[in-house]
Amino acid sequence: MAAGVTTVLEHLLLPPGLAVLLLVPGLLLWGAERRGGGWLVTLGLAALILPSLNIVAAPLAQTLERDLRERPLATGRADAIVVLGGGRASGRHHVTGGDDVSALTFERLRFAAHLHRRTGLPLLLSGGSPGAEGRPAEAELMADALRREFRVDPRWLEGASRNTHENAFFTAQHLQGSGVERVLVVTHAMHMPRALGRFEAAGLAADPAPTGFRGSAGEWRLRDFVPTVDALETSRFALREWLARAARPLRDRLPGDRPGA
Repeated sequence: MAAGVTTVLEHLLLPPGLAVLLLVPGLLLWGAERRGGGWLVTLGLAALILPSLNIVAAPLAQTLERDLRERPLATGRADAIVVLGGGRASGRHHVTGGDDVSALTFERLRFAAHLHRRTGLPLLLSGGSPGAEGRPAEAELMADALRREFRVDPRWLEGASRNTHENAFFTAQHLQGSGVERVLVVTHAMHMPRALGRFEAAGLAADPAPTGFRGSAGEWRLRDFVPTVDALETSRFALREWLARAARPLRDRLPGDRPGA
């Protein structure tokens, strides 16, 4: 139930869904020459165009990433590397035609493989199969991509989690008795603050190993004032993180979101 509520909120409140939510009734009212149609259309266009500009998207990302940019990797005190799944790509496997990891997940795996070679630390891959009954867990897809592309074998697969909260909870359970007391968490920089909070709540000591920074990095260029799909995706990612933070108290009160409930 909680996952369903969150999904609906994401589609309604995040771009481009919010723009559609405003534009459709706005155009209908405008066509019928009813009051308020023009305002709704204007707001809808703003909700579509502004998040598509890097001058908006980069500062949004920076609100989540700023404390991570200068923070050194604490590789010397970790016992393992945990990689959080970032989604699947349905029907994109180049050989089987089945599911494969998404571009976000692949970016995390690439950085994790680099860290593994640099430190020798074992890898745990975390990701289930939300909304994909009967299909491989995301952790299995991640393991396949890690072996195929980087010739690296993970030590553990955690394939039950549906969200960041469960990534942390089930990882902590999975590592009980393994001798692992502290982990490096690999995920995107914008996702990292929320992920570390969930690992702390699960009782597993964790340090950040962020990748995929998208925040402000220097002077603005002309192309930062032009709408792009990449900027829209960055804005959506950042706004989703803030929405997830705001929705956390609600999710904590819903029994369906608790692992094992």
